[in-house]
Amino acid sequence: MKELDFTGIDPLRVPEARRRITALEEYLALPSPGTADAKRISKTIDLSHLQFQRLARVWRDHRDPRLIVVGKRGPNTRSYGIAPRAIEISNQVIEASPADASVTEIAIEIERLCAVEEVAPPSRPTVWSYVRKARAAGRVPAAGPRRIVIGRMWFHMPVKDQPADAMPALLAAVLLPEGHVIAHRVSVDPLSPPSVDGLLAELSDRRSKGAAALPLVMDVEDRRAAEEALDAAGLSAVSGQRSSTQTDLSRAFNGQLGPLTVIHRRSKARPATRKPETRLEQALDATEAVSVIEAAVASNNAATLMSTPAFDIAGTG
Repeated sequence: MKELDFTGIDPLRVPEARRRITALEEYLALPSPGTADAKRISKTIDLSHLQFQRLARVWRDHRDPRLIVVGKRGPNTRSYGIAPRAIEISNQVIEASPADASVTEIAIEIERLCAVEEVAPPSRPTVWSYVRKARAAGRVPAAGPRRIVIGRMWFHMPVKDQPADAMPALLAAVLLPEGHVIAHRVSVDPLSPPSVDGLLAELSDRRSKGAAALPLVMDVEDRRAAEEALDAAGLSAVSGQRSSTQTDLSRAFNGQLGPLTVIHRRSKARPATRKPETRLEQALDATEAVSVIEAAVASNNAATLMSTPAFDIAGTG
């Protein structure tokens, strides 16, 4: 069987999709599967034999995991029902907005104009997706000087064998204002956070002598913790900034990395427990969680730049 594509399925529902597909393949591999077989196998995945037989027909005809379980939740994943005129208004407002306009300011203006024309406006997450696409296509100017910012993102994603209130973390070196992730580290274990030293080593390896030299921005805590790594990479001239780099990432990503919702503020990195909401949802194992976050990074980068541009770091030896 060819490699399955789980794009468009809530990460918490991927394990259940895999479980169902295994059962369906077992059933369809039988020479002449019948009701007795459906009853026996359906019990292993907690479905009635009628539900199971319906899924078996769907899987036989389409081999599409998205048809086996319900897809991603939430308004930010819904693209249906948006009036063409609302989309047109959105693009006009985005292209007319100044480079430093926030997504909230853009959304408010879109909502105002949609109300004038009595059409339903797109949701704010959808507006953000429009803004990202417009920036990636070069239809609107990007805000701020070009720079590489090191910061973190956290994800509401329960992981097996981890504390209920723990959240996977992404440490990233991000090219701004494009929002392209140049280098990154992922950890699902709160006792083993992603390594700044490792990130800096990767970032240094990716430098291209003679390319545009960009400032490297990191906060004072990361600068202090990574002093030896900076020296080893020839980046000792890099200084730490006292204001949090999380503000830069929050403005750039607006709480969204590819299909995943993220937390940017350290003060919000220990939220109320995010538990699976239905029996379709399951905590991910560590490998699955890392894969989901890696895929989100790739999705984000594909929407910003086709590939990482050549760069150097200003003030390096």
